[in-house]
Amino acid sequence: MGNNNPLNSDIIFRRTTLIVRDIEESLNLYQKILGMESIYDHVYTHGEKTIRLIFLKTVDEYVGVIGLVDYAYDDPNAEVKQKPIRREGFTPQNTVLVFNTNDLDSRWEEINKMNSIEIIQEPTITEYPSYDGGDVIRVNVSKFYDPDGYLVELNHIVSGMDKD
Repeated sequence: MGNNNPLNSDIIFRRTTLIVRDIEESLNLYQKILGMESIYDHVYTHGEKTIRLIFLKTVDEYVGVIGLVDYAYDDPNAEVKQKPIRREGFTPQNTVLVFNTNDLDSRWEEINKMNSIEIIQEPTITEYPSYDGGDVIRVNVSKFYDPDGYLVELNHIVSGMDKD
């Protein structure tokens, strides 16, 4: 690890942890369909609660990690799991998880098969200014709510950035 270990930095953004109702359903999306790899999966008790915490990664062990936590893992009827899912769109206090893939078509096909997913936008070509403003980045953008109402973008960079 040595000097290249990001944990040696003064500050890093390690991960986002999503509080979920059904961790298995969330794993179906993030692990099976989006291809994230489990790097931590433990069930433990805290007081009277049984909690399951999972960390999933894409390409790095330390950054770009998503945590999934089910605070009532052994209780499908827990009060917290009965609360309505808020799907408030792109408004303050909401988070958007953005994934890039080179295989949008097949992943999108699998996402469409999940009953717990709500589609916001089918894949649509969108143009953004490049970082230096001198060019255009073309991205095939898709948007949906995951099983717990988190906003997710699954995108394919068509041109610009590394695709030129």
